[in-house]
Amino acid sequence: MASMCSARSAFSGRQMAFSASRVAPKVTVSRVLVPAVQAGKVCDLTGKKRNKANSVCFSNKKHRYFQDPNLQNKKVYWAYGQRWVHLKVCTKAIKTLEKKGLDSMAAEAGIDLWKLPFDDARPERLQYLAENKGKVPVAANPRAMKNAEKLAASKKKPRVPVYTITGAIAWVKPGSEALYTTEAEVAVTPIEDEQDQQLKVTLTQ
Repeated sequence: MASMCSARSAFSGRQMAFSASRVAPKVTVSRVLVPAVQAGKVCDLTGKKRNKANSVCFSNKKHRYFQDPNLQNKKVYWAYGQRWVHLKVCTKAIKTLEKKGLDSMAAEAGIDLWKLPFDDARPERLQYLAENKGKVPVAANPRAMKNAEKLAASKKKPRVPVYTITGAIAWVKPGSEALYTTEAEVAVTPIEDEQDQQLKVTLTQ
């Protein structure tokens, strides 16, 4: 026991320094509630907005409510641009359109009609759509095979794009376009045999 008390420590006479460990600060993430952005109920041509109003009861108590304009989504024909322009206008602006015209009202509102969504109504565009009804416009492939002999000897036929019934574009094998572009009618005829109570389904195009 005495020998244990007389033993000197290995760290006696030495200076030891300790540095505080760097602890990463706690980052508190607060949930930011982003309000849902809705399109303003404003007329594109006249700038008509909703009106503040009060509903007054018999005891003269007032309750705030808003009177919204009667906005309608309309397609207005623009003769200069040969297109149907999509606008959100109030019913009062529809009457004024017949009197002043689209060009003058758009100039007063500061609207560039070329930048609005539209439906093309040019004669050449309508003629192109009539001639190429159901065809998908595809750009030329610069890496396509150009050797006529190899193309004739090849057993693989390139897939062709078609518009489906839902309007989507599908790449199908040549000769099977009708399966994707026409609606199939389902005719269900019951079998008269009493032992086999089954249904016979035939698909007719």
